[in-house]
Amino acid sequence: MWIFIAVAAGALMLINLVQVGTGRQLVRPSESRRTPVEVRQQSAAAAVEMLGGVLIGLEMFWGIAVVLLGFVALVLLRKRAAYHY
Repeated sequence: MWIFIAVAAGALMLINLVQVGTGRQLVRPSESRRTPVEVRQQSAAAAVEMLGGVLIGLEMFWGIAVVLLGFVALVLLRKRAAYHY
């Protein structure tokens, strides 16, 4: 069970890292108006969050702190992006 969580979180982390590198969303909602800079920033925060998920999946439960760090960064970035529209 824990290995499945680690693999799933790792796959999501890789998707986010690709988005950080390209600045484009791999799965793009039709209404999305995020700029490449916003995509990179939010994907990097999500990748950190998924890294915490990988650590939790590998039974390193201090990964919860990494998940929380990524979550807080993502919330702050989304709040800041909401002011631009």
